[in-house]
Amino acid sequence: MSTLNKMPDVVLTAIIDYLDFRSIMFLRKVSRDFRTFIDEVVPSSSIIGMGLTVNQERIELGLQESIDKFRKITYSQPDQQAAFWKDLEMILKHQKSHLEWLTVGMKPPEDNRTLDESTLEKFPSEFLDKLQNLLTSRKVPLKAARLNLMAGYQNEIMKILPSIDSEKLEEILIFPATGPHMRVFKLDRVVETEQWKHAKELRIANFLVEEPLEKFTHFERCRICVDTISLELLRKLKEIFFNHPTLESFELHHESHHSELKHWFEQLFEGSYRDEVYQDRWYSRIPGNPEDVLSIRCRYLQWIYFSRCNFSEIQRSII
Repeated sequence: MSTLNKMPDVVLTAIIDYLDFRSIMFLRKVSRDFRTFIDEVVPSSSIIGMGLTVNQERIELGLQESIDKFRKITYSQPDQQAAFWKDLEMILKHQKSHLEWLTVGMKPPEDNRTLDESTLEKFPSEFLDKLQNLLTSRKVPLKAARLNLMAGYQNEIMKILPSIDSEKLEEILIFPATGPHMRVFKLDRVVETEQWKHAKELRIANFLVEEPLEKFTHFERCRICVDTISLELLRKLKEIFFNHPTLESFELHHESHHSELKHWFEQLFEGSYRDEVYQDRWYSRIPGNPEDVLSIRCRYLQWIYFSRCNFSEIQRSII
């Protein structure tokens, strides 16, 4: 009977096609021949989602291979962290299909509120530099449909975002890792990347943006936080909806309380209607579109939600 390492390459390839990625990595450690064969063939990974979370004590690697198959590996000791980079290099080498999601999280030190900004910026730099090198060393950009980033500063985002395939990336989520609640987070370089320009959905939480509104309106669905709302801003967003039929929804979170919002809505929109959840809502007919309307709702005067809906759905509720 032939041993595995003496089997023809075509047979070994067929066997590997039936193995999950973890099994392939185990097989790679069996012998030098297997390792050489696997490294030459580079079979595709079965991973559909990957999460990287780092703090000062440890690195966590999460891998999802199917809907019901997820595992997490923790690397805490210095020698284990060296093993992490070897594991990640191998995973990225074998990742040929696109990921459904990729998460990179920078967890700040527990005493981050007492540290100065320069110290906080340096904390994840070594990790991100190594990750950037791995991503840029790939022959083709890493494909991911959704990118979740927990970052403290724009330069951290720029270590990752430009290395993702801009044609495959559909959704970007950004959450702050450090700093006070609702601080201004600069995105002037991020908004110029091809990945940003091609993505269909953006969700931002717990920090304020200052970039022009036009940098966000190419998304089909968008949620951002701003410091203040003005009548002019609402009017501009209304016109953008009229002129961009691909824009489905736009959510504005704002810090300041505006008691005049209802008055502004009455100025900008044709009428109002009620629903069971949000009470008063406002709407405007879209020029050249007899079926749809632009609808707006507001909750606790802290967020405003623009969306399209069918006019027939609200006709009975119009006040």
